[in-house]
Amino acid sequence: MSNAGTTCAKVAMRNLPREIKMRALTRLSLVSLLSVVAASAPDAQTPPRGALFPTRFTIAGDLLVAQPKGEFGSNVDNGFGGNVVFTYKLDQAGVFSLRGDLGAMQYGSETKRVPFLPYTGRVLLDVTTSNNVFWGAIGPQMQLMTTGPVRPYVNGGVGFQAFVTKSALSGSNKSWNYASTTNSDDVTLAYMVGGGLYIPLGKTPTSASLNVGARYHFGGNAKYLREGDITDNPDGTITLNPRFSKTDVVMWQLGISVPIPTRR
Repeated sequence: MSNAGTTCAKVAMRNLPREIKMRALTRLSLVSLLSVVAASAPDAQTPPRGALFPTRFTIAGDLLVAQPKGEFGSNVDNGFGGNVVFTYKLDQAGVFSLRGDLGAMQYGSETKRVPFLPYTGRVLLDVTTSNNVFWGAIGPQMQLMTTGPVRPYVNGGVGFQAFVTKSALSGSNKSWNYASTTNSDDVTLAYMVGGGLYIPLGKTPTSASLNVGARYHFGGNAKYLREGDITDNPDGTITLNPRFSKTDVVMWQLGISVPIPTRR
């Protein structure tokens, strides 16, 4: 632009009303600011990451109520525990899967308060004895419906059940255990069959699902202790009065199942 043109533009700007000049400056400032933001925004320089997709692996955690059956049910009360489930889809749709379980439940517990020193009861300790069952299993699972608001499934497995009774010595404030002893343990083979429902909690392929189900453990014969089966003798020794029977139990489960996601 020539000097004459520049001079005319300046004169014209000076002759414009103040309100129009302020609007022009404001618009110019906004355009400049938006240009700077657009140039510095990460999305303008970095391509967006891929969406999440489920892998063939799923992990689930369940809380459970255990209901002993048969002679085992006559000897012990209901128990409470937890179970962790891993599944691997054998086909893309997930109709057939390989399933693995690890779990534990407690069916009995008793606590005796004893003096720390034999000549005074001013400092007390707790001797807590807990009766537990641990299990693991592997087997197939079949998803009867892979879509929809309710997705039923059935499964089976073969594994083990381990019965462990342990006594631990702790302070009366339960801060920590000073020592512990396993009073009894035994392991038996077990077969499991079960079923349940997955209820999706979202609409994406990676959404978690509510799991409501039950599993019957056909446990073999095993030795185990229940509350009151350990007798403390006056000389400091103990006498064990173990039970021996089949160990069938129903596990009523409620938990959350989550597909393990990946990015593509």
